[in-house]
This record gives sequence, C-alpha cells and structure tokens, in this order.
Amino acid sequence: MSAPAPTRPTSADVPSTANGLLLRAIGRRRHLVAPGLVLMTMWQLCEALVPIAIGVIVDVAIIPLDRWALLWSVLGLIALFTVLSLSYRFGARMSNRALQEEAHDLRVEATRVPLTRRRAMDEASSGDVLSVCSADADVAALVFRQIALGGSALIGIVGISVYLLWTDLLVGLIVLIGVPLSLLLVALPSRVISRHSTAQQAAIGMASSRATDIMTGLRVLKAGGGERWATEQYRDASRQAADAGIVTAERSGRVQGIGSLGMAVVLALVLLAAGYRVLEGEMEIGTLVSVVGVAVFFEEPVRLITAMVSIFARSHGAAQRLVDLQASAPVDDSGSEVPAGSHLQVRGMELPDGRELDLDMQAGKLVALVAEQPAAADAVTLAIAGHSDRADAVSVGGHRRSQLVPAIADHLVVAPHRVDLFVGTIRSNIAMRHVSTNHGEAGHHQVPVSDEVLAASGVAEIVEHFPDGLDHPVQEGGRNLSGGQRQRIALARALHADPDVLVLHDPTSAVDAVTEWEIAQAVHRLRTSRPEQTTLIVTSSPPFLATADRVVHLPRSGETRSGTHLELRETSATYRTAVDR
Repeated sequence: MSAPAPTRPTSADVPSTANGLLLRAIGRRRHLVAPGLVLMTMWQLCEALVPIAIGVIVDVAIIPLDRWALLWSVLGLIALFTVLSLSYRFGARMSNRALQEEAHDLRVEATRVPLTRRRAMDEASSGDVLSVCSADADVAALVFRQIALGGSALIGIVGISVYLLWTDLLVGLIVLIGVPLSLLLVALPSRVISRHSTAQQAAIGMASSRATDIMTGLRVLKAGGGERWATEQYRDASRQAADAGIVTAERSGRVQGIGSLGMAVVLALVLLAAGYRVLEGEMEIGTLVSVVGVAVFFEEPVRLITAMVSIFARSHGAAQRLVDLQASAPVDDSGSEVPAGSHLQVRGMELPDGRELDLDMQAGKLVALVAEQPAAADAVTLAIAGHSDRADAVSVGGHRRSQLVPAIADHLVVAPHRVDLFVGTIRSNIAMRHVSTNHGEAGHHQVPVSDEVLAASGVAEIVEHFPDGLDHPVQEGGRNLSGGQRQRIALARALHADPDVLVLHDPTSAVDAVTEWEIAQAVHRLRTSRPEQTTLIVTSSPPFLATADRVVHLPRSGETRSGTHLELRETSATYRTAVDR
C-alpha cells in the first residue's frame, strides 16, 4: 500500500506549537500508526502471555505428568511465539515506515522555508538552519517510535494488571497503585528534559555552523597558518554541544533510575504478596510461577515507557525548533502582482546613514551605482531583492516590490556579490538544472547555454581549458575553481536567466583588469541589445562605469549625483577619488 502523496503546506497548514506539529504528524500517518500500534500491542500481550502460559503448563501438564497435555502445551507455545514474532516484525515495520516518511516530509517542509521565504532565520547561521532541517526533523519523527513502543507497553501494562487482579486482588491492587505512581515520578521531569534537549540541539547547530565556516574557508586558513585557531574555535563549539548533551543524558538517566527503582519496589511487594498466598495455601504453584513471571516481565514495559518519556522530550524540543523555523519569517503569499515591463524605480529609500535614495531607470539602459559606503550598496541590493523592510521603496514594472509574487525570476534577478556554486557541472551551475546522463543512448540531453552568455561572462575562455567543457565537474562551493572563475560562472548564471531587470553587485572584483574590461563591454552589448530590459550594476569598477549609459554616485556624505562616467570625473573630485582607489 503506497502512502498518499503529501501536499505542499500553506501558512494555515503549519502548526504554531510543538504539540500541534507532532499531532499533525500522527494524523497524516494514521494509516500506518493505527495498525502498527495494534500489532505492537499484540506483541506486548504475547510477551506477557509467555509466563502465564508456562504457569498453566506447570499446573495442567508437568505436575500431573500428562504427556498429551504437555504436547499440546508445546504446540501452543510455538503458536504463541509465532504470533509474537510476526506481530513485532510487521508492527515495527509499519512504525518505522511512518517514522521515515514523516522525517522526509519534515525535512522537505523545513528546507522549503529558507528556499522560498525571503527573510527566514535572518539572524541564524547556515549551520544552525541546516541542523534544524536535518537533525531536528529526524528527532521529531521519533514520536512514531514512542507511539509504537510506549503505547503498546502502556496497553500491555493494563492487560497484565487485569490478569493480576483476576488472579489475586491484593497483588492486582499493589500493581494498580504502584505502577501509576512510578509512571508519575517518571513523567514529572519531562519538561525539564525537553528544555535541555532544545538547548542541546541548538548547541549542535552552532557546532555544525562552525564546521561549515571552517570548511568553506579551509584554503584561507591553511594559507594564513590559522589551523590552530580554527581547531580551537571548533573545539569550543563542540565542547559546548558535548556539555549540553551530558546535561540532557544526566537528566534522562535520572528519569530511568527513578523508573527502575519504582518498579523494583512494586516487584518486591508483588513477590512478597504472592509468596504469602502460596504459604497460606491460597495460590497454586503454577499460578505462582505465572505471577512471578508476569511480575518480572512487568519491568520491560515500564522500562520502555520510561525511555519513551526521555525520547518524547527530545522530540518535543526538536519539534519546537521546527516550529520556530516556520515562524521566523512570514509566508510570502501576500504578493500577487506580476511586473509589467522593466521600469525599475527607487523612491525615498532610507539608507543606513539616514539619507534617502531616489533612482529611476528606464528600459533598455545599463546604469551603474557607485556607493562609497558598503552598507549602502548592500541596502540597495537587499531592498530590490525583497530581503529587507526597505523593499516598499522599490517598484518593478509599476508595482511595489513587496506586492510582487515570490517567483519572479523571469522578471527580476538580483545577483549578490557573494558567489555560491553547487556540486554539479559548470553547465548545471549556469542553467540551474542538473542533467542526468542516460548511458544507454549515444548521447544525452544538454541544457543549452548561449554563446553570447558564455562570451559576455568570460566563461567561454574558462571552458576552453577543460576537456569536458561546460560539463567540467564543480565540487562543493566551487573549491576546485579560482575566485575569478567562480565569479564568471555566477555572472553567466545571471545573464542566462535573461530577466527583464538584472541587478549585479560587484560581479568581477576577482577578475583581472583586461578580462574585466572585455566583460564590461560584452555585458553592455548583450543587455542593451534588448530594448525591453534594464540593468543596474552596483560597482566602482572603472570598466563598468565607462561602459554604463548613466552613473549614479552615492558619496559618503552629501547629495547624490548622476551623469556619464566622464562627466562625473570632470565635475566631482569625490567621484574621482572613489573610482581611482
């Protein structure tokens, strides 16, 4: 039976509490949870029936020395163990399937947040987000193991208690009073464990983030002799995670110790009561064997419940972090407008220093913005990308940036200064589509990348040196490529998207001067050859400034000036200083 395909969650589908998320998980896997719980309960009850059956065999076959009764008893035990084995096998399989399917859906759902929402976890590190989207999703899904083992153990305790009450009222009362008290003592510290587990997951996320940072800058660290510093940094983060794990384990160990101690007291009282009944002649030997066996078995379901309390606390803590991720940014479902044209306008955007910026860019023009303050340059690109509160000051195609639909890559692309490349090939990093090769055919489909884009970005020169050309492999983060090669591939990606409005932020800062001049001329030809497109380049690079149709100069202080590169050089000393550095 195939599981129903999960639907894409909307803002109304996402629970606002950890308990709500866990309940939703159980609800959408109920077709596996319910039969799995039934089968696991059968396993627990069969486990409890084993000592009871042995006691019956003692009374009806061994003491009377009845061979036929012994034969039938052996056959009954074989049947009992067959049901016991099969019920656990298929019950555990259903529960684990529910766990794995829900863990997958939670990972996909969590990963969709940073991918589709503009401001998800702005203050969090990439490693922390990665930890939430992977480790926390897996830990939260452990709730299905708790249901399978803890739920069946609880039902098994009820069944065993009924048997003991039926066998002897005193023994049954000892169990009915002692077991709930033990479980109450176990459940009381669960909230404390949940808080410590949440802190532990956060510490693990920080350690993961630190490891990601170190691996990203490994070349720089080795070149500058920073290996010892990096080792100390990671050791501190790892130690914090280890300390948090020790605290969680210590609290969990206390809970398990309390549970074991409580059950030891209950078992001792049961054995004393049963022994007294035998001495008084009120209980048969076989019944004593059954009661003692059941009493010893009783420890197993209570141990399972004790362990499940600790695991539930961890699942609850992980679910809270998943909920926090969902709540870290508003769902981008308010915008419904599609840009009509490529008119880019900025009106009254407040910059970090309190000044306001106005820009008006008509279609078919390439404009360069020289921002002497890096914070101002970042503010402009983030606002146009829709990643800041300043987005309301930006309009694209006649509509406010905040009112546009989230998926507008055909209309607007903002390429940041930081270059991110992904495992694949140069082609897949440009086209943003991974190509699967069919080895059974003579050739395979290739995502086309135009020669104009390759020439304008300077990638054509790169692929000439690789035997595989555009299909040259790219390792994680592009670490097998130089900084200039990575920048050119990122520029090719932005040009390949061919949007109506293209914003580039220092696209060639790591490229040599000669190549940069060739790229600036080629980008101008490519983008201005389409009169319906608009291009803004945030840079102080002389080649891009010289080829731009208009340059907007945003000095450190004073008014914004506009004109051609030559006009500004002739009339503004601050402009000359800014571009000649």
